[in-house]
Amino acid sequence: MKQLLLLLCCLEVLFATFLVNTLGPYLSPVVFVSLSLGIGFVYLRISSAPALAVTVLRPGRIISIVHWALFLGLSFYVISQLKHYWWYHLSYGDTKSSSDVIPQITTLVQRFLQGEQPYYTIQFPEYTLFPTYLPFQWMPYIICEWLHKDYRWVPTLALWIVSCYHFINSRKAATSVFLQLFVPIWPLLVWLVFILHDWKVFVFTVEGLIAGYYFFVAAGLSRKRPWLFVPAIALCLLSRYSIVFWVPLCLLLLFVAGYRRQAIATGVTILACFVLFYWMPFLRKDPQIFMKGYAYHTNAAYGEWLRDLNTFGGKVYLLNGLGFTSYALKWLPGDEGHILMLYKNIHLAVCAITVLLLGGYFIRYRTRYDVNTFLLFSFKVYLAVFYAFIQIPYKYLMIVPIMVSAALLGSVFRGHTVKER
Repeated sequence: MKQLLLLLCCLEVLFATFLVNTLGPYLSPVVFVSLSLGIGFVYLRISSAPALAVTVLRPGRIISIVHWALFLGLSFYVISQLKHYWWYHLSYGDTKSSSDVIPQITTLVQRFLQGEQPYYTIQFPEYTLFPTYLPFQWMPYIICEWLHKDYRWVPTLALWIVSCYHFINSRKAATSVFLQLFVPIWPLLVWLVFILHDWKVFVFTVEGLIAGYYFFVAAGLSRKRPWLFVPAIALCLLSRYSIVFWVPLCLLLLFVAGYRRQAIATGVTILACFVLFYWMPFLRKDPQIFMKGYAYHTNAAYGEWLRDLNTFGGKVYLLNGLGFTSYALKWLPGDEGHILMLYKNIHLAVCAITVLLLGGYFIRYRTRYDVNTFLLFSFKVYLAVFYAFIQIPYKYLMIVPIMVSAALLGSVFRGHTVKER
């Protein structure tokens, strides 16, 4: 079963990169989301089975040296490749011509440091944008502004920290020399595959930081460390509201499983972070900030749909094999605006139904599962569904659920063995 999990993780990465859309815009997203869901269900099956006395190889001196050589060598190669693409293919300022991600973050940071209210319209040469980014999607870049460093160092360091954490906690988590060398460097391998397939993902976007937040939610759940996953949940909610449906499920399952103090502490921590980092500095001054950003995001999505359909025939985003927008365009009635609105509502409904099904299943069969194991399973399943039905399935967004898979992989190879030699 562990080998099956590893195979599913490999295929998930490949169907988001080198094999993306190879089966066409209708079958490809089905395969991709099936792989992601499969990772969750195989993880649950393995983690819920009785622990077996499996022989684990204790790394010797030579294996340890090879471990560190692989990790450090691959880290150097990945980061040097990124620097190469940043500095020699595109200068920092050229990102404005292809994406408003980094320019929007830059504007928010500079306004904040100048003592201004960051959340008002940003004028670009061809359009006006209302900021849609939540505080922890742009606040970490303040340090780059202070130090006059490239903003892309923040997501790079975030992914490297993820890689370090996974490596340190997975070095002894395998039953063969090959797996001992392969599993601990998994996040670095995923990172490298994405770079080799489409380096522009790491030039124009900064999704690595968000992937880091989500990874540490999963890692904290897998190792039963509330001090890690509770702050990470707050960071996720205050950077992107993707898990807004899953958080109530998390609190409910902790409460049902008897961890009432932990559930209350989690809720209080999230609320405190919301008040301290979002309401007091920003929402208190303008309560409409969030709704203005949400409305702009919806309108911008419609503009992106039209641009993709009219310029590229939908092949860049809407028919790219990563989401079910292809089915929406084929089967939902009306013009593009009506289709998008219906699809948005379907997305919300599917996420809500997924959470209800997961919650109902756990409540009925709660004696079968450890709550942290089920929460990690539900986290992966929820993200698979959320990103499959997202309004615009950008390729760079898929880094988030794929990095979460690394935590499941590390948990299985680390935690289900009890004997060494």
